[in-house]
Amino acid sequence: MKELTSKEITDLMNKVGDGVLALSDGKNPYCIPFGFVFVENHVYLSMFPSGRKWEYYQKNPNVCFCVFCWNDAHTEWYSVVIDGEMEQVYDLATIELVVKANIEKVGLDASTYLEKRLAYYKKSLDNPKALKIFKIKTKEVRGRKMTTMIGS
Repeated sequence: MKELTSKEITDLMNKVGDGVLALSDGKNPYCIPFGFVFVENHVYLSMFPSGRKWEYYQKNPNVCFCVFCWNDAHTEWYSVVIDGEMEQVYDLATIELVVKANIEKVGLDASTYLEKRLAYYKKSLDNPKALKIFKIKTKEVRGRKMTTMIGS
């Protein structure tokens, strides 16, 4: 097993489309898959403030986020695990960066969609049931690469 460099971690975070968010209410763990963007070395997620994930977050904002992928030949796997504290984003400049990154990540034209999406977030900042953007404030990040033993 080999540790990934900071650049390799960033490259992987920008390549992988989805990850797994792990939460705990202090007693029980809960993991859920999430699409995300990696902006300025932080994971950003969009979610509605409801359901089990929301209940767990309200009790404990400490989270773990993991991404994982194989190389094309399936002879090596790569993973990044980020420990941190999740917090809601209220700053409109940051929301704009995140929304733009998300639009670009899914292959849409930011000039067509950015203004519409930003208007939604601006209008719904005070709506407790609306979609929200969250940042995982990184406390620790680890990345690893391993060659598989299959066929060896």
